[in-house]
Parts: sequence; structure tokens; C-alpha cells
Amino acid sequence: MAHSILPSRYRVPSKLIESIALTDSGEELCKRLMRIRNFKWPEVRLACFLKFSHHELLVDHNKTDLTELISALNEEIEAGKILHPFIWGRELYDKAFEVFQHDPVSVDELQTAELLEGTPRGVWQSADVTTGPLGIIFSQEMRALIPIVEIPLYHCEKRTCRTVHRTYLATTDSQIHKTRAKLREILEKEWEPPSAFPEFFTDIDNEICDYYGDQRCLGEIPLLGECFSSEELDAIITIALKGKGAPLRLALRENSINVGDPQAFIEGLDKAGKIQALILMKSKQLTTCIDEAVHTKQIKIPAHEIRRPKILDISTGFYNLSAECSRYGVRTMPEDRSLAVVRLRRLIVSIYDLSDPSCRSELGWRLRRIDGESVEEKLDRYVRNADPADVLSNLVLVGPTSFSAAADRCGVPRTMELERLEDAELVNILLWKLGFSLKDAEDAFGPLRRNRDAFSQAVGAITAYSESERYEIKRESSPLFSSIESALDATLSFTAWALTFDHWSAQSRFTYYHADAREQMAKVLNSAQARPTATVEAVIYDSQGRNTLFPLISGFSRLRAYLANVLAHADQYLRPESEMPSYATHADLTPFAFTHTLPFLSLSKEAQQEIIELLSEMTRVLEGGQVSSIRNKLQHSRDDFPSKDELNRFLESVGKFLEIAEGSGLCPVLFRPVGHHRDASGRSSYSFSDYRSREHVIHRPSSIGNTGMPGLLKEQFIIPVAKVSKSTEVLRFSVGTHSTYNELWQDWPRYRATADRRSELMHPTDEAAQAG
Repeated sequence: MAHSILPSRYRVPSKLIESIALTDSGEELCKRLMRIRNFKWPEVRLACFLKFSHHELLVDHNKTDLTELISALNEEIEAGKILHPFIWGRELYDKAFEVFQHDPVSVDELQTAELLEGTPRGVWQSADVTTGPLGIIFSQEMRALIPIVEIPLYHCEKRTCRTVHRTYLATTDSQIHKTRAKLREILEKEWEPPSAFPEFFTDIDNEICDYYGDQRCLGEIPLLGECFSSEELDAIITIALKGKGAPLRLALRENSINVGDPQAFIEGLDKAGKIQALILMKSKQLTTCIDEAVHTKQIKIPAHEIRRPKILDISTGFYNLSAECSRYGVRTMPEDRSLAVVRLRRLIVSIYDLSDPSCRSELGWRLRRIDGESVEEKLDRYVRNADPADVLSNLVLVGPTSFSAAADRCGVPRTMELERLEDAELVNILLWKLGFSLKDAEDAFGPLRRNRDAFSQAVGAITAYSESERYEIKRESSPLFSSIESALDATLSFTAWALTFDHWSAQSRFTYYHADAREQMAKVLNSAQARPTATVEAVIYDSQGRNTLFPLISGFSRLRAYLANVLAHADQYLRPESEMPSYATHADLTPFAFTHTLPFLSLSKEAQQEIIELLSEMTRVLEGGQVSSIRNKLQHSRDDFPSKDELNRFLESVGKFLEIAEGSGLCPVLFRPVGHHRDASGRSSYSFSDYRSREHVIHRPSSIGNTGMPGLLKEQFIIPVAKVSKSTEVLRFSVGTHSTYNELWQDWPRYRATADRRSELMHPTDEAAQAG
């Protein structure tokens, strides 16, 4: 009631105050209010109740009939006389964009009513009491998420600003508001200073809501509202209702809501109702249901996608915990990510009971090569210095009992068939739940390297070119050439897209989607400038990926010709002044980098020349190794089986191509953040590592302005050879994924204007702030 939006001329019904019992202090305060002004009795008593305490309690909590009070309040909410905004999603954000012509920095009562009309009833929770479309009902989990009226509602006109700004939803100046204002005035002027009741109540809230814990957080609610589609919420509810003893069935039954047909129940709920129903469960039950939906592919989350709320990514508790979800399920993340190490140590200690001599002896044996005078000291040193994945492999994945205990403590659903998973996947599940970055077994050209090694072994085993030896070579050639085509397609598409697509003007700046990159590659190579001379065979590139070895290999020389032509006509690609940020012509200290619509033209001359030479070298290497010819000889019924020397030259050319593509970054190699250092002068270095443990370091501050490239605490694709002009910066790209989550935020953010203010000059250089 205290944090609600009221209609004009709202009057407190007598039923709402009949169940309220006040203390002597409360009664005295009510009489004082009545003597001052002609306030109505219901408003006076309710104002006293909402204040609740001063230097003494104003409400007699023992005599107040809480059941009747909740019933009366519920009637007011269901009648639409007391409103709470529904903010767990983009519904109000999108409606505000359509309703208001300008940024809604502030709105009046009429605008608030217009905004909320037709929107879902707000979902909130205090202690175990929830409110929403299902009415006021009780959760099995204690949470502290009281309603707010200052809500995140819009993006300002600055294109580089990613903050969702808040708007205060005004309520009418009703009689209850005037009464409350006068009550506060009396207490401030006439009564003694307030006592420590607020701190006392806060301590109680902290205890019952597990304020100092690190396993659950309020972030589950925005996670539900912003990160899952309506159909995905349905899948979670279906799992939560599965079986007579299902957790959601029990929670609903305790609120006198009996579910017969789960589908009929779901169809009767709007999005807000689905969220309210789900938060009736305990947090552990809720996350287990989400995890099961993810692991059974009812919610499909692709690799590299991490779902986080975009509007209200709240963090709560002593450790500022927020919630996020990946293909490994939900986890709670502390603001201080180093606490993952502390969690890991706690996990090991929970598995190896150090008070048990046998467990202590077993852990001591496993740590026998670690320096330290005690098992505890050895464990601390090992956890602090070793790779977390190695710690889990050596101390947890040593048997079914220890792993099962670890999985249970980390909240991994017992319904998962863990015994069917590879060790790398099991380690990744625990790494994710603890709060670490994932440890992928391979990346980028891993399959090509693996298939090349297998083929090389078959070639090395040749002694007499017998039928069995030829069969083995042909058998190993099929997966090899498949992975070669995939690698060539990825490299050609990525290079063409990275160097020729206008990333600055894109809706999702500097974000790589392979399908989009392939489409850009086909567009570029099929364009008039990219067409070969009359002496070279014409090729039409397919944007859907149906390109064989010959066009893929020749594509590198065609891309080289296209870029050389672009250099000769660079003025044609100058960015229009209307698309330039305003600081582009004013900030000589940190100038705008992408003055051309083609990123290739914004690179240094040395980088441009090196890239052109690398494209030529790729063509020479692939053609010199006769890759297309070897494939034709091996995969068709022909008598001219390649000689061992030809096969070795072919293998050597594939290896050289791999080194050129990966070393330059012209293929999509994913780099993960592995370290960060900052000195007293504010100079920072951010270290990244790829799947072969090759390092790339990015330094800050930068000599150029805001680039729009991904933040420096995220995994990303890095092109070391593509150095931006007049800086040490290189082209970098986020990992784009196609999923329902991506569709939910397809046109995000939404801007009413395109101007970039000159004040943005003070925000540009440290992209680590974009880590979210």
C-alpha cells in the first residue's frame, strides 16, 4: 500500500482499517492528527499503520488481524483501485516508446494512468507475501522485493549510452497522501527522534531472506521476466507441475489453488501470472525447474549465450548477487567474481570432511605434491594457483560419490543423466555453477586440427599402397574435407564481413553472426567490384553456405581484389556527416575511429597491406597444396590415386593455412579474458587467451574514442592483424547467437533521436565498464 499508485479521489474503505489495531502511541498520534485538521478517520488510521513505528511501535502486531487486512487489501488491488507496475520485461518500456514522443524524464498522473492502462498487474513480494494477477498469495520462499514507482523506462538519445533511465510514476495527491505527509511533519516537529526500529526490522528481513547467503537472489524474478519467452515460461511451469508431489502443485495447493489440467492452468495465465506462480516455489526448486527445461532442450540456449536481464539486472544481498542463465542452467553471480575461488574451496571442504581422518588422509594424498605444512594450507595454495578446471578434475571427478555430492551442492538437477556426459561437460557444469568462465575442450579450428591429425596418421602408415591402406585414407578423408570446407567458409565469411560491413551503424554493434557474415561475403564477392577478369572462371557465391572447395579457395583472391579496389576509391566510402557522432569533429585527444563505412579503410596502412598479402598467401598455399585436386582424387572413383608426396604436400598446405588464419585472426578464433592489471596511473592491461593458449593483450587508455566494440571482460573474437589507424586497438567482435532470447531483444535499445552529445567525450575510453 505504501508503494502503490492510487487513482484520483481515492478513499480508504472502512474494511481496510477495521482489522488494524494500534498501540497507545498509535492511538495518541491518530487523535493528534484529527485535532489538527479535518482528516478522515480511515485515512488517519491507515497513515499510522503505514508509518508503523517511531520511537515506539504504533501498531499492535499481536491484535491486528493480518488475514482480514490482506483480504481487504486484495479486494482493492483486484478492483484496480491500488496499482503496482509490472516491470519484469520490456512491456512498459515498449509502450512508453510508443506513447511518449519525448524521453519520459517525468510523467504526470494522467500520463501514468495512460502508461499502465491495459498492462499486467505488478508482481512483487515482501517476506512470503506475493501480489500479482493471482491475488495476494503466499510463497514458500522469503524474499524482499517491495514495489517501486520509479521504474526503468527509456534510453536517452545518446547512442553510446546503454543505461535504461528511470521515470517516477506520479500518483494523485489523494487524501491518504496528504494525511501521511502531515503525520511525518508532526513526528519531526513534536515527537522524540525515531528509535532503531527500522534497523531492527532490517535485521529480521536479512535473516529470513538469507541476506548473507550466496546461493539465491532476487535476480531470479527479472531473469524470468526478461530472459524467457512466454512459451519457455510454459515449459518451466509444466515441469514444476509434473507429478502429484510437484513443488508448484504443493505451493498452489497451500494457497487453495488446485491444478487439474496443467495446460488449462497455464492458458489461464498472462506473463505476470506465470511469474507470480513460479515464485511461489523455493528458489532452489525454481532454478531446478529452469535447469531441467534447459537440459532437456525445452529451452534451447546455444553455446556462448548467457542470458541476463537487460532492463533491471538487480543485484541483492551482502555479495550483490545477480542471476544469469546459460546452456548449463541458472547461477547466482556475486559482484566480486573472485568469490568463485572461495566457493570452490568450500565445495572441496564439503566433499572431504576434514574432521574425518580417512577423508583428511585421502585429500592429503591427492595434494601430496603441493607445498604446505597442513592439508588446509595445501588446499588453499592449490585452489589459489591451479586452473579451476584442473582442481575439479583432480579432486571432484575422481569418483561418482564425490561428483554426485558436488553436483548436489552446486544445484545441478538430479534428473540430469550425468553419467552420459563427457568429463569436459561435467567440469563445465560445475565451473558455471561456481561462477567461473567455461573451459571449452576445443574451439575455432579444433575439428579441422583433429581430423588433419587422423588423416596424417593414415598417410604415415602407408607402406605398399594396398587396398586396405587406400580404404583407410579415403575413410579419413571424408571428415577432413568436410572440416576443411567448414573452416574455409568460416574464414572467408568472417574476414569479408569483418572488413567490409559497417559495424558502427549496425543495430548490434560489432556482433558476429555466422549466417549474417556469410551473407555479407556473398554480397561482396558477387558485386561488380569483386568479379574476376575474363581469364578467370566466374563464380556465384551462395549466401546459404552451399559453396564447394573451388569457390571457397578462389574467394580469398577475389576478396583481395575487392579490397585493393576499395583502397583505390576510398573517398567513395567516407561516412556521411549525418552518421558521425558529434565528437568526431571536436575531440582531437580521442578521435572517432570509423570515418569510413568500410572498417578496412579505418585500419592503418601497414595493417591494410598485411591483410592483402595474407589473402594472397592463403590462396597460394591452398592452390599449391592442390586441395581441390586431392579431394577429387580421393572422393571420386578415379584411378589417379594421389601419391604419398602429394598427400604430404596437401597436409602441409592445410597446416600452413591454419597457422595463417589463426595467427592473424582472420578466422573466428574466440578469445576469453584471463587477467586484468591496473597501475597507479590508471594504465590497464587486459589479457585474453584462445583455445591453444595463445595470448593477446589489450591496453588502456586508448588513443581513440568510443568504438562500440565489446567490453574487455567478455569473451570475443579478436583480429590481431586488423590494427585501427593511429592506435594500438584492433577489431574485436562479440559472439552473436540466434535464440528466443535474441528475438526478445531484437530491436534493443530503442532511441527516439540519433544525436550523440558532446558530453559523451567523458565516457569513451574504458570499455571494461561495458562488461555487463
